[in-house]
Amino acid sequence: MLLAAHVITLFRVDGDWARRHLLPLFDWQRSEAEARAAWEGFLWSPRLYRPLMEMLKPAFIDTVRHYAALGKHDGQYASLLTFAALDPGDTFTTTELAAATRALPPDGLHEAAQALVRALEGAGDQRADYWSNRVTPYLHFIWPKTRDNVSPAIAESLGRLCVAAQDAFPEALTLLRAWLQPPAHPDYLVHRLHEAGLCGKFPEQALDFLSLVIGDQTQWPPSDLGACLEAIRTAAPALEADRRFEQLVAYWRQRGR
Repeated sequence: MLLAAHVITLFRVDGDWARRHLLPLFDWQRSEAEARAAWEGFLWSPRLYRPLMEMLKPAFIDTVRHYAALGKHDGQYASLLTFAALDPGDTFTTTELAAATRALPPDGLHEAAQALVRALEGAGDQRADYWSNRVTPYLHFIWPKTRDNVSPAIAESLGRLCVAAQDAFPEALTLLRAWLQPPAHPDYLVHRLHEAGLCGKFPEQALDFLSLVIGDQTQWPPSDLGACLEAIRTAAPALEADRRFEQLVAYWRQRGR
């Protein structure tokens, strides 16, 4: 485990030694106990060092089948898989990454969705390019097409991804709309939507988003819902007659005041 935690350094210092003595320990087919320890060590502080990942690729892809064996490091694996898929280079094929991502359990997909949000929010001034060149291809070719494993937690993270897309919010909503559902507590999602100014900029899409993430069973209305509805009304007065708008206003008046 300690050797695996420093595998990148050891590989760079003496690649031949690492290939002979250390990298075989990551192979699940050789020994599940050794592979579990090796991957737990590596996942303490994982990095995508390309020359090493080329050597570890079969074992790395195979690790998804042993996700439960990773214990508290399972989320690190799902995140690393996601970052590998966002920038596959020549190391991985789309088919390999899509198959591994589809094999993640629901909590793994949740970690993957959170990794997408962190990656997009961390892109800074390059957010628009990162959305177009990294996240959109990921959603088209890597993210599962079926919603068998959808959960409120996954839906909330994908809702955050929509908001994080900023100027690409309408496109993001179109891509992810089928995955959205009311989370247990939508307050944070609605706050981020309001904070980003998307209700005034994209009133039709913002209304659709709110109708998807706020359900009848949501006990406490998000604190920024009233401000969001007012921004939508101001930007597109015609939407005041929309059934979704009327339902949200009725909900807000009943429970929010």
